[in-house]
Amino acid sequence: MGESLATQLLHSDLEVDCPECGYPLWIQYAEVVVQAAVLCPCCRVRIWLHDAQGSAQNAGEVIEQQINQALKDLFK
Repeated sequence: MGESLATQLLHSDLEVDCPECGYPLWIQYAEVVVQAAVLCPCCRVRIWLHDAQGSAQNAGEVIEQQINQALKDLFK
């Protein structure tokens, strides 16, 4: 059985620019959820990932619920 959509979302990558030097970084949504720190490979500044609204945590669940509801409506 495949991974849930929420799990797939947490393992997907997001490209962001270093706020210090502008170097592009690839981070995973899971790193945002746990509010980890990442290190810029260019300028070596430590970047703390904050998700004040918890939107990364909830996004996978919300998307999966909407897809399940859409599929349920198709097969009525």
